[in-house]
Amino acid sequence: MKNVKRMIVIVLAVSLIAFGFVYWFKLAPAGPLPDDKAAAKEINGLLNKMGTDEGLQVESILETVQADDRHAFIPFETDAGVRGFSLWVWKDHQWKASSATTDGDPVIWKVRPGDPSSYRVVWSLDPAEKVDRLVFYLIQKRSFQNEAYQPRIQMERELPFAEHPYGSIKVPEEWRTIIRGEVDESEARVEFGWRSLDSSGEDVFIEGQGQSSYLRYEDHQDLMMPLQEDELE
Repeated sequence: MKNVKRMIVIVLAVSLIAFGFVYWFKLAPAGPLPDDKAAAKEINGLLNKMGTDEGLQVESILETVQADDRHAFIPFETDAGVRGFSLWVWKDHQWKASSATTDGDPVIWKVRPGDPSSYRVVWSLDPAEKVDRLVFYLIQKRSFQNEAYQPRIQMERELPFAEHPYGSIKVPEEWRTIIRGEVDESEARVEFGWRSLDSSGEDVFIEGQGQSSYLRYEDHQDLMMPLQEDELE
C-alpha cells in the first residue's frame, strides 16, 4: 500500500511538472514586446549574420504593430538611412525576430499558415521615393480545370504612398475568399504583385535596397512580384 501511494505521488508530480512546462512554453499569454533598444539589438543580430550588410545598425524603430497576440511587425530605419522591416513571433515564452530585411519590398506574410484571415501585406520603403501610390494585386490566371474554364481574376488594393511608406495591412476580404477557394495552395494558382506609381500613373522603379535578410524560425511569406502595366488587364 505504501508503494502504491508513493507511485501515485510520483505520477501526480510528473504530471504537474509536464503541465507546467506545456503551459509556460505553449499556453501562457504572450508578454509585452521588447522596447525599441532591445528590438534594435535583436534585428541587428539578424542583419549582421548575413554578412552582406556587416556593421549595419538600426537607427530607429518606426512602429510596433501586433498582428495578433503572438505575432508582430516592426519596421525600422538603419544608420545608413535604409528602410526595412522585421517579423516577430512569441516562441518558447519569449519574443524573437523570425526574420529581418533591409529589402522592404512588399510580401504576403502568412501569420497563421492556412488561415487567410491572418494574411497580411507588409512593406517598408524609403519615403523619399517619388511614389504617389502603391497598388497591390491578387491575380488568378485563366485556366481549364476538370474541363471547366476558369476566368482570370484580378483584384487590387491601392494606398497613398505619402501616408503609407511602410505598413502591415490585412489582405482584403474579397482576396481571402479567392485564397480560401484554392484546392491546394501549393499549386500556387493565386499570385500576388505590386506597383509603385507616380502622380501620372507611370511606374516608378524603386532601386534595390540593402537586400539583407535572415530567417531564424519557420516564417511563411509569399513574394509579391513587381508588375508592369502590360502585365495587367
